[in-house]
Amino acid sequence: MRSSAFTLFAALLGCLVWGMPVVVAQTSTDSAPPSQSMDVQRIGLADLNGILRAVDANKKVRELLDAQRQKFQNEFSVVEAELQQTERDLMSKRELLSADEYDKQIKAFQQRVTQLQQDIQRKRQAIDNAYQKAQSDIRSEALSIIAEIAREMKLDLVLNRDSSLIFLPHLNISDEVLTRLNERTKNARIEIEVQRPQSQ
Repeated sequence: MRSSAFTLFAALLGCLVWGMPVVVAQTSTDSAPPSQSMDVQRIGLADLNGILRAVDANKKVRELLDAQRQKFQNEFSVVEAELQQTERDLMSKRELLSADEYDKQIKAFQQRVTQLQQDIQRKRQAIDNAYQKAQSDIRSEALSIIAEIAREMKLDLVLNRDSSLIFLPHLNISDEVLTRLNERTKNARIEIEVQRPQSQ
């Protein structure tokens, strides 16, 4: 269809001019004949970024990771207090120990401080990694739902909302995507695998 081909061309040209992404979903697993493969009759739009910001799972992820971050901080505070006490003990014994023994204990103390710093860095990285993975999983699920809705509605093309300046409201499937995404991610779990810091 000439008008359909023009619609697709205009939509894609707009994306290229404005530098905006396009979300494409196939409506059938069957291969279309070459003469029909570029025909676009039904188009939908989805505000992917808005969906990802609004989904309940995002708030839950932040709350879980904030709680984990506080837990780690509490653990490190205990270890830090022990190290501070050890440092005070070493300073008080400086005149009572031989130079060699004092240097030995100072080196052991410095090693424990270094270990604590490494533990802190690992746990911070673990939290960052967990957040990034959660975001990636939510995004993947959102794209899967968009493709699913496209099949149900027999849409030939789904554009990102940001790529369209003017559109009819009924073309926007964002609310349905958000509803399904909230339902499917309501029991999401965040796991962070890092060993507890050692005080000894």
